Amino acid sequence: MTVQSARARPSLLVALGWYTVSYGLAIVGYLAVNAFASRWLGTSGFGTFVVATTAAAGIGQFALLGSHRAGLRDAATSDDDPERLRSLRGAAASAVWLTLPAFSVVAGCASYAFASGSAADRLLFALAFGSLVYTGGLQKLWANYLRGFGHVRLASLFEGRSGGALVATGQGVALLLAWIVAPQWGVAGAMAAAAVGFTVPVGYAWLVTHSRWRDLPRVGHLLHHLARSFKNSWRFAINQAATFLAGAVELWIGGALLGLHDSSLFSASFRLAFMLSIPLTSLQVVFAPLCARMLARGEFEKLERVLRTGGTFAALGASVLLVPMVLFPSQLLTLVFGAGFGAASTAFLLLTTGNVANIFSGLAGTVLTMSRREGVAAAVQSVTLVSRVAVGVLAAYQWGLVGLAASAGLHSVAMYAYMWWSARKLVGVSTHPTLRPRWRTLRATGA
Repeated sequence: MTVQSARARPSLLVALGWYTVSYGLAIVGYLAVNAFASRWLGTSGFGTFVVATTAAAGIGQFALLGSHRAGLRDAATSDDDPERLRSLRGAAASAVWLTLPAFSVVAGCASYAFASGSAADRLLFALAFGSLVYTGGLQKLWANYLRGFGHVRLASLFEGRSGGALVATGQGVALLLAWIVAPQWGVAGAMAAAAVGFTVPVGYAWLVTHSRWRDLPRVGHLLHHLARSFKNSWRFAINQAATFLAGAVELWIGGALLGLHDSSLFSASFRLAFMLSIPLTSLQVVFAPLCARMLARGEFEKLERVLRTGGTFAALGASVLLVPMVLFPSQLLTLVFGAGFGAASTAFLLLTTGNVANIFSGLAGTVLTMSRREGVAAAVQSVTLVSRVAVGVLAAYQWGLVGLAASAGLHSVAMYAYMWWSARKLVGVSTHPTLRPRWRTLRATGA
């Protein structure tokens, strides 16, 4: 029996090049998805669409129970060892056939109970919501596995907002067609179109990943693999859930307390402000396999040089977006989402402040999780989450849209600052951008 040989890993510079191209495509697709949805649904329905799709993404990610992040770390150091490949395949199978379907069915039933409208409308909403949970979870799983195995080019196309360039493009096309053909379907139709956009890219990613272990005999049953996977990844699960909730809880508070109009304004400003973090967020996946290997080898000084140069790369990319965000917030909101959304400019600037803090903290979260200190990151996220809920509810109730945005921005600044300090204190690695980036280091280092 033979197993596919390990792929030659390209340099970080090449990986970043592919990331930059795919990132640009993902931005176009992401903007198209939101532009079509906001114009189709208006200020009365766009907020519901954002809250529902964000919730589905979070549930799908949590349904993986951390297996995608543990899989990235283990795949990056597997060297095509048959035993490790069997473990990775078992973890993936338990997610695909057990946890993801279970979470999708429960989420779909719950959404049916809370949805409004006729029975047919509620059923369509539930089916679309459950499908988004399942397909979104698969996208996260295969994107991390592909990156860990060294499929840099393909993995890059699955990373970024709306599932990366491939998924965002599919969603944009599906949304446009649904808007033209069946505009009466409203929010449920837009969600169904978003789920359809996942199918073809996710199917292809599965085929590529499956080729890594298809010659290996199957050993063990799904429940055994699930127990083993959960033991290996439960800290990642907590960290991922806390990370997602910390970035989405204000959306849900806004949906509950601000009313349909202000909720849509907050959702629009939240989504556009988050674009500032896309370069760094996507960069985390590019650097995570390298980070795991260099930490295991004790190459802390070299890792710091690489991470700070990477952080500079992300900061430069974000600065292209930051300038128009700061100078023309109202015009930018109107351009992307349509008439009426420019009124959210103050909230948009406050939310942007929190994402600027994310950029300056660099890849601190990646250092903590890849150094097996994911528990620290989870604790920081969890404490911040509790405070976000308590302060956010009070701020939204007292000061409305602007108060909620101010709470979100301040919490983000505090959280990212503490994550940076934790990486420096516990691991001995600083992650903030540098004024003297060493680009040659990226060329000489394997991704």
